[in-house]
This record gives sequence, C-alpha cells and structure tokens, in this order.
Amino acid sequence: MRDPSAPVGVVLVNWNGVGDTLDVLGQLDHVEGPPLQRLVVDNGSTDDSVARLRRERPDIELLETGENLGFAGGNLVGIRHLLERHDCGWILLLNTDVEVDRGFLPPLIEACREAQVGAAGPKIYFHQPPDLIWAAGGRLRLRETVTQEFGIREPDGPAWGEPKDVTYLTTCCLLVPSDVLERVGLFDPMFFIGVEDADWCRRALDAAFRLRYVPQSRIWHKVATSTGGSYTPFKTFHTGRSNALYARRHFRFPALSFFVIANIAALGGALLRELPKGNARAVASKAKGLWQGLRDPLATPPGLKADQD
Repeated sequence: MRDPSAPVGVVLVNWNGVGDTLDVLGQLDHVEGPPLQRLVVDNGSTDDSVARLRRERPDIELLETGENLGFAGGNLVGIRHLLERHDCGWILLLNTDVEVDRGFLPPLIEACREAQVGAAGPKIYFHQPPDLIWAAGGRLRLRETVTQEFGIREPDGPAWGEPKDVTYLTTCCLLVPSDVLERVGLFDPMFFIGVEDADWCRRALDAAFRLRYVPQSRIWHKVATSTGGSYTPFKTFHTGRSNALYARRHFRFPALSFFVIANIAALGGALLRELPKGNARAVASKAKGLWQGLRDPLATPPGLKADQD
C-alpha cells in the first residue's frame, strides 16, 4: 500500500544553472503536500554554482558528482542517494528551469496511489505564453525520434483537461513511487542527454505498469516557444545517438530498419532547412550521433544499487 503522506525525494540536477536552481528551490518551499527531501546534484558545474548553493541554501542537501554525468547520470546518483539515505515513498524528478503551481504535487501522488500506476506527470506549459501547451503527456512511436509530446504549441483547452493513460511522460517533471523503481530499475546514463525518459517508460510499460497524465497538476517550462529548444551540434549529436540506442534496445527487425530509413529521410529534410541558416554542422552532428548510437555497446539498465549495474 502506497502511503500518500510519505516523504517525497526531489532530485534537481544542476549544471551551470544556479539561478534557475535557486528559483525552483524557493518555489518548492511553498508547495502543498507531504514533506520534501530535496537534493541538488551538481553535475560538475564550472561556474559558482556550488559556492552559491552552499551560501544561499545551506538547508538543502547538495551532492557533487565532480564531472558532468549527463541528465540521466545525475538523476541516477540522486535517486540512489535518496533511497539509500532517506525513507522516501516517492521520487520526483524535476527540471530546474521550471515554475511550479503550489498544488502541483498532490494530484500526482493521488494518481499514483493505484498499484498499477508506475508514474505520473503534469500538464506542462511553455513559460511564455503561459497558456500554451508544451506537453500534455505523450506517446512512444516508431519514427526518427521515438517520442511525441501531445498538445505541443497548442492553446490549453478541453482536449487536454482529462486525466488519461499514456505511453510516454517526460522527466521534465515525473513522480515515481519508490516500489516501481525497485521493479523497473533507474534511468540509464547510457543516454547522456535525452531519451532516458522514453527508455524508462518503455521498461515500465513492459513491466505492466500504467503511465498517467494528470492535468490537474501544472508546471511551466522555460524553453523557447518557437523551437522547444535549440538546434545545436551538441544537442543534435546526442538526440541522434540516444534515439539510436533506444531503437537498438527496444526495436527488432523490420522496425529497426524502418527507424534507420526514417532518420536518413529526416536528415535530408533537416539539411534543406538548416543549410540556408548556416547551420549545416548541426545536421552533420546528428548524423554522427546516429552512427555512434548504432555502434556503441548496449549496457544493462541500472538497478537501485551500484552493484546491480
């Protein structure tokens, strides 16, 4: 039986973004719900993040990795620490570049009280304009990118107002009961940036858990409305690599062949779009990442303890 009053372990991964991290910590001071055990994992920041966090929020537990382990790697370290050192009934993964509603947490916990629910996620808006959807749940798919957010760049409305089961929830904000992590395992640092949430969702579904979109829970994500993020060589390399790793782990022939063909076609379209902008390097980086992901060794997904890897 899951206890709705059990402490919630919150993992915030910081990398050279102390302003956002301090801001979201201030918001979490005032949210409704059970007690929070907040943990900031500093992922090898090269700015003054650690000094400012220690000076301005000495009440917050801070864990330093010493190097950039990627988003999944930082969350892996944080989840293990919280479950080993604290009696947390729930784990909340939360981006630092968000604004949360005071009441965002109780609806997620309520949705996860059912034993068959493996995770719950909120309705996520763009920060500006604040009524434009960034993600209202999502789905896993067989395409050049393996996830699709529902409602992206659409105004909020009745279509996004009902709770429902989905096949994909983003780790921008994700509540997971601790017993589910024991069965499914943790987020795989093989995916340095991106797709670690898709991989975890696929594994949760394969373990017969449901994933729940909860629109009564609301947060706002500080990303660019026009693009949903930047199309840079660094980002495109890891997008290509992570999607290829996911496809190799979860697809079989002929689906894997379709994935490769879809990516080749998408690269052609991206080149036509980015070449006039002088951004062909980002397209080339995605191709390199795709090739790398098709060749890199596949690891076993990590368990709760390091000796289970």
